[in-house]
Amino acid sequence: MMRTLTTRQRDLLYILLNANKPLPTAEMAARLHLTPRQVTYGLKGLEQWLARRNVRLVVTPGVGVVLKGSPAQCNALVEELAAQSRFQLILSIEQRQQLLALVLLATDSPFILLQLQQLAQVSRTTILKDLDGLSPWLAQHFLVLKRRPNYGVWIEGTERARREALAAWLWGETPLERPLTQMTHTQGLSFSLNTETSFLPLVQKASQIIHQYDTARTFSQVAFAEAQLNGRFTDDAVLFLALTFAIQANRIQHGHFLNIDKPTINWLQTLSVWPVAQQIANRLNWHHHTPWPNAEIAAIAMHLLSAPRNERWPGDLEIDTTFASLVEDLMQYISQAYNLPELSDDATLRDGLITYLVPTCLRHRFNLWLPEPEPAAVLSEKYIFEHNLARDLATKVAQKTAVTLTQSETNHLALLLRAAYIRKRPNQIQEVLVVCPSGMATAQLLVARLKARFPRLKTFKVVSLRQLTPATIDQAELIITTVPLSTNIEDTQKVIQVHPLLLPEDIETIIQWLA
Repeated sequence: MMRTLTTRQRDLLYILLNANKPLPTAEMAARLHLTPRQVTYGLKGLEQWLARRNVRLVVTPGVGVVLKGSPAQCNALVEELAAQSRFQLILSIEQRQQLLALVLLATDSPFILLQLQQLAQVSRTTILKDLDGLSPWLAQHFLVLKRRPNYGVWIEGTERARREALAAWLWGETPLERPLTQMTHTQGLSFSLNTETSFLPLVQKASQIIHQYDTARTFSQVAFAEAQLNGRFTDDAVLFLALTFAIQANRIQHGHFLNIDKPTINWLQTLSVWPVAQQIANRLNWHHHTPWPNAEIAAIAMHLLSAPRNERWPGDLEIDTTFASLVEDLMQYISQAYNLPELSDDATLRDGLITYLVPTCLRHRFNLWLPEPEPAAVLSEKYIFEHNLARDLATKVAQKTAVTLTQSETNHLALLLRAAYIRKRPNQIQEVLVVCPSGMATAQLLVARLKARFPRLKTFKVVSLRQLTPATIDQAELIITTVPLSTNIEDTQKVIQVHPLLLPEDIETIIQWLA
């Protein structure tokens, strides 16, 4: 007979107690980031536990799950949950693997398997399977999981690789289910299982490790860098820099230092970022007497130079003379590609290229790991010209800097190009072909609605399918048709099929095309 609830069943019960109607298992699963199957399994044990307290759990197919009990009984359940100090914490395989990875990354000495078994409270076979699942992710960060009989299990790799893997784990970039940590501007680094530390030694150990990373303190160092360098990082870059500096300070405190080649350090010492990095190192090390070595100061400088920015920073082009000539070449190439001479002097485009390419190229040069940005904006594939031009620019970047841009980085260039074209292109579409075989009245109604809704569309020419010749197609900047076109049209991107009455979805399609 079940005497205690699991933490999952506790959470399900809280949801049901606070509900005023039957809840579908899919909705409960979404709230707790579980699968409907996991919810169903948890409800079976919960039903037995509730029956001992004379409360029924009613599951109605197609309707949902609801508790059947008096208000007094429900209040008694709430009080019992609040008073209980022991629940059974059941981790998913992926959660357990995440916690094991963190403990191994943050610990210098090997663990014997029995220690890991006791931490996770699982069998030797389960631990071995969990460790097998960690190896591919660790390999992505150039780390190796080592095992030796009668010695233990440990992670082997450079200090730099270990720090980057820790940053990736704490940022939440692992393939192992939903991340257990989160970085925010209001709370810093938080741990989703922080309230469950008393239920499992592995969770308690992970919580102790995470609390060593003092992100509240490092946020102020990022703000200090922005003030000294007279620029602003992106919001995500602020979070990641704070996390990186917190990991760095903790690793140094435990006697682990980076190795960075002397030429790189010598070059960084010539830049204006170096004294700022020195001051940040001193601030992070204020309670210790031994100053940080130059390699650690260089690491701060490298991250500051490589972090994404919101705007162009003073002195960006002086970091490396290659950047000035690269940007000038790109501006000329873009201007010629669009056949818009004024684009070569477009200050917004130039600043956008500098703001993006300088830290991106430096990040590649230093070979620093950075989280993948959220795909907030991806230029539609219909903009073939911009995508092809962005690839051409990426080739030029590689020729000039030996940096190969990723697909997402090349897409960012395509967004800059599209924005520049929208700013500089003629304000009006000069000629729009309207193909409407339904008759003159329908065509006139469609044109009237198009004129009223889209003043940028200047001249409308109504043609029949028989009049749709290659010459008329070439002259038109946009073709709006009420029927599919069988004519062989090379540039299908300028053809939009609409309903004769111009429905809302048609209007949205045209808006997207104009953008």
